Amino acid sequence: MKWLSKNAGLFTVKTCIAAFLALYIALELNLDKPAWAMVSVYVISQLYSASTLSKALFRFFGTVLGGIFIFLVYPLTVTHPLLFSLSVSLWVACCLYLSLHDRTPKSYVFMLAGYSAAIMGFADVTTPLSITYTVISRIEEITVAIICSSLVHMLVFPVKMRNLLENSVSHWFDSAKNLCNELLTVESKETSPEREQILVQMANYPIAVETLITHCAYEGDSARKLIRLVSAQYQHLSYLIPTLTAIEKRLSLLAVQGIAFPDFVAQSFSSFLVWLNSPEQSGHAQAIKADINASQERIKALYRRGEMSAEEGLLLIGLLERLLNFIRIADSYFGAKERVSQLGPERKRSRHKLIRKHRDKGLILLSSFTAFFATLLGCLFWIGSGWKDGSSTPMIAAVVCSFFASLDSPIAPMKVFLKGVLIAIAISVLYVGLLIPMTVTFESLIICLAPGLLALGLVIANPATNFIGLIIATQIPGFIGMTHDLKPDLLSIINASISTIVGILLAVIVTAIIRNRRPAWSARRVLRKGIKELLQFTGEIKIDASSLLSRQQYVASMIDKINIILPRNKIDPTPGVALGGNLIAEIWLGVNCYDFYARHQAAIKEHQLETDAVMFEINQYFKQRLRNIHLEPPQSLLTELNRLLIKTEGLCRADMTLFRPLFYLFNIRMTLYPTQRWPAL
Repeated sequence: MKWLSKNAGLFTVKTCIAAFLALYIALELNLDKPAWAMVSVYVISQLYSASTLSKALFRFFGTVLGGIFIFLVYPLTVTHPLLFSLSVSLWVACCLYLSLHDRTPKSYVFMLAGYSAAIMGFADVTTPLSITYTVISRIEEITVAIICSSLVHMLVFPVKMRNLLENSVSHWFDSAKNLCNELLTVESKETSPEREQILVQMANYPIAVETLITHCAYEGDSARKLIRLVSAQYQHLSYLIPTLTAIEKRLSLLAVQGIAFPDFVAQSFSSFLVWLNSPEQSGHAQAIKADINASQERIKALYRRGEMSAEEGLLLIGLLERLLNFIRIADSYFGAKERVSQLGPERKRSRHKLIRKHRDKGLILLSSFTAFFATLLGCLFWIGSGWKDGSSTPMIAAVVCSFFASLDSPIAPMKVFLKGVLIAIAISVLYVGLLIPMTVTFESLIICLAPGLLALGLVIANPATNFIGLIIATQIPGFIGMTHDLKPDLLSIINASISTIVGILLAVIVTAIIRNRRPAWSARRVLRKGIKELLQFTGEIKIDASSLLSRQQYVASMIDKINIILPRNKIDPTPGVALGGNLIAEIWLGVNCYDFYARHQAAIKEHQLETDAVMFEINQYFKQRLRNIHLEPPQSLLTELNRLLIKTEGLCRADMTLFRPLFYLFNIRMTLYPTQRWPAL
């Protein structure tokens, strides 16, 4: 975004107006800390009106929850400093634990409830009788900020989020379409970094779209239909990554083996590319599907007559099958608009979900313990030093540990946070020492602060500098200490600054010792979780307890994990991980096992195919991979697959009803041993 774009200019002016309006109302209402109203405006305000309103509501509910906790616990524990410190630290950790279970913006409610209790509780330990006033005043200050920020951003040149949401889904599909076009038109035997980058971008789209949907819901009835449409579309688009990688894999194998496309397959490809690059793909999808199905039947006929080898035919049919998958996804994507438009206003979206989103319980517990330990250490430092202004140490430790708990490696952004605080301290000292003493009225205070706040608004509006700009803007009013007499105390600023820096350093040190992990570490944990789900799914298949619903749940759950792994592998790759280390091979393995064993169980039994040994070897291999993710598939598994593949192919020549089971069995072998050619007799 340009520094002086229209949206950036609107944002900074509106936020500045809302901040001064909130400060004025807080002063008029004689609230305890008017600066908090000003700070909250900058915390709440977003470029888009809907996200401003949603964050405002989340902040209100979080503050109320934190206030209720302090109101209940404070009278029972405040006379026992260690017990009070332990109670608040546990509350921060428990709230963070609940927050990290939600990967949407709604998680802000519980996170804020945690550190808001620390902010309200630690500030008033020297005046315990005023806790009720402090809690109520804090909620009032936040409420004033919420009202001012929401009204200004919703009423004064509101910036709608609809286009951003629509464009995100469109860009998602366009990225997939361009990658598919490149795969089919540019000959390449190896995956290029550019293709990997596109896949990483596509892996990031689901969480981005879910975030936009959460915020866009606050645009009211006008956005409701769009949300229903996008919710339907993005569920279909999430299947694109495994589909595109499967297309790429088969094209690569065909190129390596020098298998040329028959003329009718080449013609199907040409028709597919024409359809793919047409302005509206949905119009001719049925015709393209019929053409590809006809090509598959011709390949089967050539194989039956012995005019095409089994390996060549299965690879070509597999490639055409994945093109059909892409067409189905695209058709569902475009058809979602028509289906949603047919739903009446009273019709509600189904609440049934295919999956529970992946949550790393171990990492969540570790993050929560880190916040608990850092907050408690800050309290012990405060108690041991007997320093009145030391209350900022556990406060800011709780805030910093909570803010960055969802990141794999929080140390780098924590250092940026420290840098922002140091800049805010320098600016605050400049204001207090030179400018604020010259202000004698509220109007003169506006003149004094407005240029700096407007500049910070532009910094916040730029995505590249949003984070550090937000830190500076939210710290300055607190350091200046915007009180009713407008006479900041330089000594108090210095004390608060030192205490804040100590709290941040404490959070950084504790996080570095306990919590900091590489992205590859997190990716490996997700990978192992995915392998466990594969073992569970194949176990269900083995005892005939699987179903089409369980297959769908397995696929959706694995795709969610793939979207977590791919960006982390790009940042911090782990070399030598078997089967790619991203669960894409595992997702296809589970699907093909179901399609082979469950869907064609009758044909397998009819022809007395011994399949138990293959399933046993697959399960044994993945159990071993839980201990060593670098372990390649063993020779014993390949031997069993070759035995079953040769026997099935021999029977298939006489009975083409076995062709589909043969196809899925070949896919299992290709997933595990992509470089192995057709087994010799």
